[in-house]
Amino acid sequence: MFNIDDKDMKQLEKNLNNVGKYALVDTVRSTLNAEAFQTMQIYKKNVKSELTIRTPKNNIVIKSIGYEKTDYSEKNINNLESITGQRANFYGKETEQLRKQEFGEPIISKTKYTPKATKTTRGGSYKKVVPKQNLIARTNAKKIEDIAQHPVKGDVEKQFRQAVAVAHTTHKTINFIPDGETSKHKFGIFQFKDTGTIKKKDGTKKIKGHSGKLLYSFKDKRQDLHKRPMLKPATEQVSVRSGEIFKNEAEKRLIKEMSKNLKN
Repeated sequence: MFNIDDKDMKQLEKNLNNVGKYALVDTVRSTLNAEAFQTMQIYKKNVKSELTIRTPKNNIVIKSIGYEKTDYSEKNINNLESITGQRANFYGKETEQLRKQEFGEPIISKTKYTPKATKTTRGGSYKKVVPKQNLIARTNAKKIEDIAQHPVKGDVEKQFRQAVAVAHTTHKTINFIPDGETSKHKFGIFQFKDTGTIKKKDGTKKIKGHSGKLLYSFKDKRQDLHKRPMLKPATEQVSVRSGEIFKNEAEKRLIKEMSKNLKN
C-alpha cells in the first residue's frame, strides 16, 4: 500500500497550470536578456580588437557599451525586447562614436581641422583633433629633410619637385608633408608614386601622368569614416545560438516552476 501526499499532487497540478501561464513568457524574456548580454560581451571584444582603446578598464567608449533587459512588467510576448549597443549619452556626454564607425558615417568638425579616422589615435573620441605626430606615424609620412639629400626649406614647389624626383629615383611610394600650403591652398599629406617616364622628341625624359595626389587634407572639415561593423558581427554570432539559448532557458523555467512549494 502506498501513501501519497495529496498536497504535493495538488501543488504539482497548480504548478503545471502555471507553466502555461508564466513559463513561456519568462523563457522568452530570459532568452532575450541572455542574447543581449552575450552580444554585449562579444561587441566589447570586437571594439577592443578593431580600435585602439587607451586604458581599456576606464575607457568611456567601452564603459558606454551596455544592454537593457526586457520590461518585467510586460506580459505580451510580442512586446518583449532587449537592447544592446552604445548608450546615446554617458556621463552627461553624447556617445555616438561607435555608431558612426559601424555604418561609416561622416564626422563634421566644429573646429578648424577634422580628425583623421585611424586605429591609433583619438582614444575613442572622434571630436579630438589628431596630433600631427600621430598622423605622421600612422601614414609613415615624411618631411623634406627625411627624403632629400639636400632639402629645400620653405619653398613648397621645390620641395614637391624633390619629392617627385626621389619617388622616381627610388621607385618607392612616398607620403610627404610639405612645409606649408601649395599655390592652390592645399595642405596635408601628399602621396607620390613612380609612374614611369616618357621620352620627348628632343630625347629628354618626362614624368608619365600624375605621380602625386593629396592623400589627406589637414584643412578638411569633413571626414568620411570607413565602415567598420562591430555590433553586427556580434549580433550574428549570438543569433545562430538562439535555439540553444531558448532551450536552456526553457529548462530552467520549467524546473523552477514545477518545483515551487513542494516538500521534496
